[in-house]
Amino acid sequence: MALPSGGLWSRGERGGLLDTERKTRIAFIDIGRASAAVLVFYSHLAEQWVAKRETGPTPVVTLIDSLTSEPVHMGAQGIGQVGVPFFFLVSGFVVTPIALRMGQRRFTANRLVRVHTPMFVVVLLTAGALWLGVQPLTGNNPELSWWAVLTNMLVINYLIVPQVALVGVAWTLIVELIFYAVLVLVLPVLRRWVWVGIAAQLVFVFAVLMSARAFGPSWFLFAVNVSYLPIPLLGQVIWATTAKKVPLWLGGVFGGVAWALYVFVDGPDMGRLDGSYSLALAGAVLCFLLGLFAEPGLRERRLWVALSERSYSIYLLHGLVAFAVLDVLRPAVPLWLAMPLAVAATFGVVELSYRYVERPSHALARRLSRSPRRPAPEAVARAAELGVAELRVRADAERTEEIPVERTDEIPRAPARHGRTDGSAVTVRALLAARDRERRGGP
Repeated sequence: MALPSGGLWSRGERGGLLDTERKTRIAFIDIGRASAAVLVFYSHLAEQWVAKRETGPTPVVTLIDSLTSEPVHMGAQGIGQVGVPFFFLVSGFVVTPIALRMGQRRFTANRLVRVHTPMFVVVLLTAGALWLGVQPLTGNNPELSWWAVLTNMLVINYLIVPQVALVGVAWTLIVELIFYAVLVLVLPVLRRWVWVGIAAQLVFVFAVLMSARAFGPSWFLFAVNVSYLPIPLLGQVIWATTAKKVPLWLGGVFGGVAWALYVFVDGPDMGRLDGSYSLALAGAVLCFLLGLFAEPGLRERRLWVALSERSYSIYLLHGLVAFAVLDVLRPAVPLWLAMPLAVAATFGVVELSYRYVERPSHALARRLSRSPRRPAPEAVARAAELGVAELRVRADAERTEEIPVERTDEIPRAPARHGRTDGSAVTVRALLAARDRERRGGP
C-alpha cells in the first residue's frame, strides 16, 4: 500500500524537474510506489482480464510476459507481483518513524481515516457495478448483500468465514491494518528500545503462525494475513539500521528472522497460489535497497511524484474501472483500441478520486491527528518583552470581551511555568491589547 504524503513544488521547473535545493520527498519511494502501482495495474489487466476473458490473439501481452514474468516464474500472477511486497516494505520503512513522531492516538486516527475513506467509496462503487451486472476484479464470486458491503468497507471481511471480497486487491489493506495495530501496541517499547520492539513484533508473528490452526477458521484467516507481516517488519528493520537505531549486525539478524518467517509458510497451506511469493519478495527487497543507495543522486520529478501520490487510488480503482470498460467495449471494439480507452478511463476516475476523496481524507486525517500547537519562539520572546502582568490581563479580560484569553485558533498558550498548571497563560494578542490600553491610560 501506498503511504500518502505531499511535496513542495518549485517555481520555474524545467522538464518536470523539481527544485532539488528544496527536496522534501524520498525520491526512490516515489519512483517505487509509482512503478509498483503501474505494474500491478498491468498484471491484473494481462493475467486477470486478457488471460481469462479475451478470446482473440494478444501478441503484445504475450511478448511483455515472455520478457518479464515468465522468466522469473511469475507467469500466473504477472510481474506486478513484485509491487505488493514493495508496498509493504515502504510501509514498514516510512510508517514506523511517522508513528514514533505522532504517538499512539494521533497515529491511529490518521491511518484509519486515510485507509478507510477511499475504501468506503470504492466498495460502494463496486457494489453498484455488481448490482448492474458488471464483473470487476473481485476476490471471488461475491454474493452482494448489505452485510458484505459493510464488512468490506471495514476490511474485516478477510477475517470472516465465509470470506466475501468485493474488491480483489483489498486483502493487502487488512495486512496493513494489522501491522498498524501491532505497531501501535509496541510503540511505547519501540520509543525506548527499538531492538526490543522489533523483536517483540517478530515473536508475535511466530506465535500466530505456530497457532494458525489451533483456534478455528477465523483465527486461521487472521494467521494467513499475519504471514505477510514479516515484509513490513523487514522494511522497519531497514529503517532502524539505516537510521542507526540498531547496529548493523543486529539489523542483519532481524532481517534474516523476518525472511525466515515469511518463507517458512510459503505454500498453498497458507493461501499462497504458487511458489513465486518468496522470489517476488527477493526482487522487491533488491529494488528497495538499490533505490535506497541511489537516493542521494535521485531528483523529484512531476511524473513519479504525481503517480506516487495517486498510487492508492490506482491500486483500488483499476480493477473496477478498467475491467468494466473492457467488458463494455469488447468485442465490438478491437482490443488495441479498447485497452488504451480502459486505461485512460481508469486514470480519469483515479484523478477524480484523488482530488475529491483521497486528498480531503488526508486533510481530515491531519485535523484529527493534529498535535497541540506551541507558540513560536519569537512570539514567546515578544510576549516577555511586553512585561505586562498576567493578572492585569486576566482582570481586563473579565471587564471586556474584546480580549481573547483562550484563543487557541491563533497562538496556543505556552506550557505553564513555575509549577503553575491552572491554564492562566495568555495569547500574544491579549498582551498587546493590554499594553495599548496602558499607554492610552484607559481601563
